[in-house]
Amino acid sequence: MQSEHAPVIQALQTLRGVAEVTAVTLVAEIGQFSRFINPRQLISYAGLVPKEYSSRSSRWQGSITKIGNVQIRRALVECAWA
Repeated sequence: MQSEHAPVIQALQTLRGVAEVTAVTLVAEIGQFSRFINPRQLISYAGLVPKEYSSRSSRWQGSITKIGNVQIRRALVECAWA
């Protein structure tokens, strides 16, 4: 049985480090990629944006916020390790 998501899953598998399980996880957790206007929204949804610290005279960024979809973040971090 072919899924309506098969083309997206196949496209994701062309990325380095993305295998079938990861691609299916991303599609299941994200749903329609078109609901995000730009990549920044998707990355924010996944919780992969850096924390920002600022004071009156300076601004710097720290580690990722870890606020967002845990399953997406876990899958993408594992892809980065591959």
